[in-house]
Amino acid sequence: MQGYQHIIAGISLCLFTMMAQAEDNLPTAVGGGVGAAAGTAIGSVLGGSTGEIVGGAVGGAVGGAATTNRAGRTGAILGGAAGGATGAMVGRKVSGTTTGAVVGAGVGGAGGAVVGKVIDEPDPSRRNDKRRYDKKRGKHKHGHGKGHRKHDHDD
Repeated sequence: MQGYQHIIAGISLCLFTMMAQAEDNLPTAVGGGVGAAAGTAIGSVLGGSTGEIVGGAVGGAVGGAATTNRAGRTGAILGGAAGGATGAMVGRKVSGTTTGAVVGAGVGGAGGAVVGKVIDEPDPSRRNDKRRYDKKRGKHKHGHGKGHRKHDHDD
């Protein structure tokens, strides 16, 4: 029964922490946090403090992946894994309990998944800018149309 209390504590703290996040990133934050918290709780039962860290990493990665769309998914996976593992380790060190590890993993997994997603997603202002860029002059190159110089033979 004690394992469920850890999960509930981690989930509630994650949800409370992520209320300030943008609507776009809320599912990613909840997925990364809940996954990391659940993974840490399960890892604690199966493998002690090392299991908490591994469980936090795996849970954060799976939770970040499951709740993130195509753009930014890789960043959410890596960020959720790193945040979940680090949060579990820090929570265990600070509190000395499994509850601390679960809460730390939840917060770390949520934050890591969001940060990873934001870093990995393409910049929306550059989405339609497929023009060639001249680094020397700092300007966009303006190419000629298709077929330009088509019949310009050198013989």
